Amino acid sequence: MAPLPVVACRPEDDSPAAGRLQAFAEDWGVDWVDSPGDDPIHFTLSLDDGRIGLIPPLDRSDLGTHPLVIDFAADPRFAQPLTRKDPLARATGWKAGYRPPVIDLTTGLGRDAWALAGGGCEVTAVERHPVVWLLLADALERAKTEPALATIAARIHPVFGDVLGEYPPALAAGEQTVWYLDPMFPERKKSALVKKPMRIFHQLVGEDPDSAALFAWARRQTGARWVVKRPPGAPTIDAITPAIDYRSGRLRFDVYLAHPAG
Repeated sequence: MAPLPVVACRPEDDSPAAGRLQAFAEDWGVDWVDSPGDDPIHFTLSLDDGRIGLIPPLDRSDLGTHPLVIDFAADPRFAQPLTRKDPLARATGWKAGYRPPVIDLTTGLGRDAWALAGGGCEVTAVERHPVVWLLLADALERAKTEPALATIAARIHPVFGDVLGEYPPALAAGEQTVWYLDPMFPERKKSALVKKPMRIFHQLVGEDPDSAALFAWARRQTGARWVVKRPPGAPTIDAITPAIDYRSGRLRFDVYLAHPAG
């Protein structure tokens, strides 16, 4: 197991988040430090107001000093409801009175999974990067304790693992399943256009060189449609032409159907 590029600040309390951080550090062999400045070349996992946050290395001023935290309650982007007219809803096949089950193979920071669950979808949220998984799992556990968020959080079923790895997680799919992929976009040349939380995320995770293989694997699974999120000018994920695509500003959703449209 390759070492993770992180250290962790030892928690000073016994909160649920502290317990999750402690267990993660023990499971993954993460070194402890007393404060973020003790290791200026690594990311640092630390508690931030009862939440697990990821502080960028001090020698990377371009990444800022604020921790990357997933917070479904405090982050206003998670409060924006998804409607049936939104491209993501249309791409995943929302209909009046019907919301399909979705398997999100690249959950990341959870924004699309949360939007889909907020609209009524049952979402299997798969994440393979251990640190991102920790931030996501911590956010979901905290959301379950918030009365206004608990119903949405309960619709998200987190799964850790890599379906292309040696020990892939078991995923239950049926004929109505929508497979969703959001491969990591290449970083823009003008990095100032990318918000610092996403720059931290890019730096930690890197690109997805196996996105085409992941899509090919997904296409072999049972399902109704496969949706790939892309920049508007980007090529399709493989040589197959999507059955439909939905566009919105800086995003495009390519839709592949189990059966030809019509």
